[in-house]
Amino acid sequence: MRDYFKHIPFGCSLPFENPHAVSVSFPFLQNVIDYEERDENTLAQMQSGYPRFFQNKLVEKLVVYIRNKYAIAPEKIILPIASMRAKTILEELVGITFEYVEEDENVFLILENNPTVVKECADYIRNIGLLISSRKAESTLFKLNQIKSIFEEEKSVNFPEKQIKNILAKAYSVDAFDNILLANSGMNALFAAYKTIVKAHKNNTKKAVVQLGWLYVDIMEIIQKQEQGCYIQINIYDKEQLENWLENNHSGIATLITEVVTNPLIQCVDLPWLSALCKKYNIVLIIDTTLTTPFNATLLPYCDIVVESLTKFACGHGDLLLGAIILNDKSNIAQTLKKQFEDYIVPPFEGETQRLAFQIQNYETRINKISENTFKLLEYLKQQPFIKEIFSVVHSNSLENYSKIRKSDETLPGILSIVFDKDLATYYDRLHLPKGPSLGTEFTIAMPYVYLAHYDYIKNESGKQKLLSLGINPDILRISVGTEPIEKIILAFENLKQLAAPTLN
Repeated sequence: MRDYFKHIPFGCSLPFENPHAVSVSFPFLQNVIDYEERDENTLAQMQSGYPRFFQNKLVEKLVVYIRNKYAIAPEKIILPIASMRAKTILEELVGITFEYVEEDENVFLILENNPTVVKECADYIRNIGLLISSRKAESTLFKLNQIKSIFEEEKSVNFPEKQIKNILAKAYSVDAFDNILLANSGMNALFAAYKTIVKAHKNNTKKAVVQLGWLYVDIMEIIQKQEQGCYIQINIYDKEQLENWLENNHSGIATLITEVVTNPLIQCVDLPWLSALCKKYNIVLIIDTTLTTPFNATLLPYCDIVVESLTKFACGHGDLLLGAIILNDKSNIAQTLKKQFEDYIVPPFEGETQRLAFQIQNYETRINKISENTFKLLEYLKQQPFIKEIFSVVHSNSLENYSKIRKSDETLPGILSIVFDKDLATYYDRLHLPKGPSLGTEFTIAMPYVYLAHYDYIKNESGKQKLLSLGINPDILRISVGTEPIEKIILAFENLKQLAAPTLN
């Protein structure tokens, strides 16, 4: 592994020098602010970014080619998407029949420059992962003689989907191989699962969705766009609140969606209790298990459907987008609708599955090492005076719940969130390890979560107060723990001690 424990210039791809990188270096908090404010000079310096929020350079090059080849007027907006399947899904959601061109099975929507319509379409493309994969764009550009070569990387080319599914089937203890469906991204998997369940109830009153917990931004946006309504309960520990609400409103609920554990507060719901509650009212339970992974906890027996972003820990290298739906083979509704999920799944490009098939071979080993490092980093941070607060699954509110599902006393999700004793920039700017979006990489990576996921909230005092009322400190820093020697990870934080507030004698 290359040395990431140093100052990494702004805009460098994470991982280094990789055209498919899904993260980017934000060494200073001001870099993050400039990015969120869409500063043109800042954006121009970025080699990469999280693909659903930042257009990959290969995709960008392909769009330029398409505009020139088809003489698309400069005032027209081009939105690249993965396929005709993606176009069909988007047209259903926005009620528009798009003008488009197709090249090598990639689809390019051509829109008038109507900001409202463009934003609605772009938001849906981001929310539900309809993007062209960077490797697909690369393949197309190479065929068109627009680039000279394909980026060299290790892949597994023999039956890659089968290899991926075999490992996931074993990890989740799924009996049937066809209970695993691969998707273009984790968000596409989540969307396909939720949309299929809601659509299955279109002829009755069970159409609404329950969101339990403060979840990842795109999950919340998907839920809150649900045309038949949603109920949001942020406090995952208030069992009485959810029980009372469902007692009076369960007849209208099709599905409940939550994360185990939640992002970024690393909270764990009482999953056996939640499972029983959903079964009582015939509500389909969908769980995003990305942060916990199937190697840390037993998850599938307690729900109908699991979704996982394979971009994260399953990949471990931060250089692809892929997702999975895992169906509980003992869930009647999951089995009944098995074929219907495919209506909303955008199949992944083969180059992405070939890359993941190579990376996922070390999934369990990677998780074991990350879990071990997370334990040790947590114990270190507990002792540090410059750490004001730590969010982890071993907090008193979550530990009992997590203990009911963890696979052993040694398993711990590889994510911690912290708040420093001073403003975030003071420490963030001096922390010498990778800083940027995403998680689950073998290299430790820190993310100023609220700044990148909920920037609008911190632009004014009322937004900050709303976050605080929900238990979310705007200065929270999420740490995705890597597989490096733990001494190196700790040293990166140890070097911050000199910034700590002086101790009064």
